[in-house]
Amino acid sequence: MASVFTLAIIGLFCSLFIPVWGCEVTFLNTKVTLGGARDVKNVTGCFSPTDEFIKVSYIQIINENVTALKRNAISGLPKLVDVIIDTSNITDLESGCFSDLPQLYLIKLRHNNFKTVREGVFNKLTLIELCLSNNSIETIHPKAFNDIPNLSILQLDQNKLSYWSGEWFLGSPKISVLNFEYNIITNLPTAALQNINGLHYDAQVNLNVSTHIYLNNNKMRYLSDGAFNGIENLGWLFLHKNELEEITEASLGTLRSADWIRLEHNNLKCIPRKLVDISPKVLWYISNNPLTAECKTWYESIRNNMNSQ
Repeated sequence: MASVFTLAIIGLFCSLFIPVWGCEVTFLNTKVTLGGARDVKNVTGCFSPTDEFIKVSYIQIINENVTALKRNAISGLPKLVDVIIDTSNITDLESGCFSDLPQLYLIKLRHNNFKTVREGVFNKLTLIELCLSNNSIETIHPKAFNDIPNLSILQLDQNKLSYWSGEWFLGSPKISVLNFEYNIITNLPTAALQNINGLHYDAQVNLNVSTHIYLNNNKMRYLSDGAFNGIENLGWLFLHKNELEEITEASLGTLRSADWIRLEHNNLKCIPRKLVDISPKVLWYISNNPLTAECKTWYESIRNNMNSQ
């Protein structure tokens, strides 16, 4: 009878717990390191604004078995700045798993196993840095990274993405770093960067900030006509160690300047003069391509002229 009574009490507790805090159980005796609640070593349920968690500024979970971040898994914490969940077998991020976190700066979910990034997971958060490296991401909703007004750094390297969407990043005007290294992206579509402000003012540092894009070590074979339509300036554009066979003038679209473009280790025979005008430095970063003799001579002539100026 005692076990039946105990189960009844647990059932009553859960039925009360979910409506009050609006969350399903995400964490089951999960080991945690917390800033602002150092006496708490294990968590069952979710992170909500209880007396226990109201002052939490930092959540770190490493080498646990979390499986899924359910709706309101981490919510309503007024002082939370950083969330790190690393190597914890996350296979799913439900929409709304992060909510009402007015001071949130960083989310780092590395070395997990989720394949999809849905709409409603990160939208409207105060995030500045989002790290989703070393997962199994194959699919990203077209609006998954929209309306993140403070987002500056997005790291999606070492996943399984095979495509890029020009619909990403609408309403996220402060992006300065996009790291998509070590995926399997095959091309850049038309207007791929139309929602990126390649050069924007950052009031926090009182400087104009250029956007750096890392697409090296993918499977890029071509750039669609107008791939760079909608953007005029970039900082760094890294396309080395891909499979590019041609870069056409049409693909460069409205792009006018880039501080640094890298094209080493591709299959290029030549590049258009417009690309050299956009980023003269590219001529020093085009080695390990099967360039024609004519193009090699042309590039060498341009480099010599630049060096003599």
